[in-house]
Amino acid sequence: MRLYRARLGLGVAFLLVAGGGNAVVALLIRPILDSVLNPQSQLPGALTPLVTLPWNKHVIYLNSFYPPWIKNSWPVFAIALLVIFLVKGLTEFAGTMIVQYVGLSAVTDLRNRVYAKLIRQPIGFFQHHTIGRLMSATINDVERVRIAMSEYLADFFLQAFSFAALAAVVLIVNWKMALGAIVFLPAVLLPIGKLGKLIRNSVQKSQTRLGELNQMIQEGVAGNRVVKAFGMEGFEIERFRDTARRLLRENVRWISAYVMNGVLMDLLGAVLIALALLYARDQINHQTMTVGEFGTFVSAMLLAYTPLKRVGTFYQQLEQARGATAEVFDFLALGEEESEKPGAVTLPAFSREVALEKVNFAYDHEAPVLRNIDLTARAGEVVAIVGSSGSGKTTLVNLLPRFASPSSGKVRFDGHDIEDVTLKSLREQIAIVTQENILFNDTVWNNLCYGRPGMPKEKVIAAAQAAWAHDFISEMPDGYQTMLGDRGQRLSGGQRQRLAIARAILKDSPILILDEATSELDSESEMEVQKALANLMIGRTVFVIAHRLSTIRRANKIVVLDGGTICERGTHQELIGRGGLYSRLYEMQFADDDAPQQSANESAAIALPESAKGMA
Repeated sequence: MRLYRARLGLGVAFLLVAGGGNAVVALLIRPILDSVLNPQSQLPGALTPLVTLPWNKHVIYLNSFYPPWIKNSWPVFAIALLVIFLVKGLTEFAGTMIVQYVGLSAVTDLRNRVYAKLIRQPIGFFQHHTIGRLMSATINDVERVRIAMSEYLADFFLQAFSFAALAAVVLIVNWKMALGAIVFLPAVLLPIGKLGKLIRNSVQKSQTRLGELNQMIQEGVAGNRVVKAFGMEGFEIERFRDTARRLLRENVRWISAYVMNGVLMDLLGAVLIALALLYARDQINHQTMTVGEFGTFVSAMLLAYTPLKRVGTFYQQLEQARGATAEVFDFLALGEEESEKPGAVTLPAFSREVALEKVNFAYDHEAPVLRNIDLTARAGEVVAIVGSSGSGKTTLVNLLPRFASPSSGKVRFDGHDIEDVTLKSLREQIAIVTQENILFNDTVWNNLCYGRPGMPKEKVIAAAQAAWAHDFISEMPDGYQTMLGDRGQRLSGGQRQRLAIARAILKDSPILILDEATSELDSESEMEVQKALANLMIGRTVFVIAHRLSTIRRANKIVVLDGGTICERGTHQELIGRGGLYSRLYEMQFADDDAPQQSANESAAIALPESAKGMA
């Protein structure tokens, strides 16, 4: 909130005036009882007492704030009442609006910082944190801060100033009774402190449960086909209910502590009023206190009781916010993806070769995933990477755009160590198409031009044609302005892949990574996507994690990974002839491929439309 301290100070100043107004309202009780309701005070020259100062017994009269010709108690009191409530109302409105604006702005900044921090985390971070928990932290946890900092912060200042002013009134009217009341405060404040800690811990646990519920909803909605296919609706519902019951228990725990605070405050108020009445009765009988003074004291004490209770409520809200945002501030304390070293240079346009030199890689001190990798890809080559599941194929290609950095060894583009260049200049030269391409809930046009705003219309259409996507886009209700929905689920798998390929064509990067780009498609969809990939691959250096035989056979070089090491390399025919691991993988995974179908796919990939030839 430091960014808004000037505006916050102005709002607090207004609330200070409004809080003082509550004290003046309490002081008006004496004129009501001793003057306005007293017939003797209506006599000519009668004065309207406001307060008697205990240190010199000097009486301050309301009349002293008025012109000499206004002396009657009723108009003196009525005018004072109207002015006080007018000033109090205006300053309270202005102060509350300003402080709430500051609170909302600060919380908005916090949410923006959390999201920015998450977006800038390295790829490995998202492998250890669920989507549901990250969403809950960014939305639900920060919402707890909004409640405390906007809805309750202005009220806190108003009530704190009101309590301070009213406490001063109580001390001025009768300091002995005031000191007697103060003795009872520790009996309430100590339990409230302990209840606050209980609230913080319980809210922290409840936010964790809420994150689990968010994750279940995300999984249940995204994986609804699997749930239905296996008849697991009942299981998922019961799992959700079980977590919801645990969330209920945590919520009841902190709510009970929250309510207990009010009970303790009410008990204190009852005790103090009873004792004050006992003491005041004796003082009035001995004529050392007027009924008006006692009325002012009791009114100020009762009025002070409400702000004290509200300040306790704010403290509890603050404890809730602290408990809910423990993980939020843990996220903010994280380092970000290392963007570049001091003095990093812009990577020149790629022209010669990509080289991995004795590269080793491991995740967080775990067993090595890649070991002693030496690999060179010359400009324009297609390098296929083959291996069984878990052999390190995706990890290897993730090193190229620096989604991860080698534990040791170097990755060089045209001789430049990519650790010494800026991430922006590196990633501008790499396009990626994976088996699960993310499309945003936006128009087709904006998805195609993602990261490339202001693209000419003819270039976008040419890219869609080269990706064999223009025809099905044109058939959509609004063409290129059609909204795709969540993750592009309205499209088939092949259509989503072709949009991703068109997006990669528009990026026009010299290096291309294809990570199982056709593994999830049926034969008909794959044929269309293979045509699009053929257009995309022309003139580019391609690293392809191969799934289909047609892609492997067109590669200039095939690299076989086993246990994180390169055990074989060569062309398709060379590796088949050696009878090694590649040959066995081929027999297991590819030998049953329908040869005529593969030939048809390859022929279709070569038969480019005129528009695609021009684009290529």
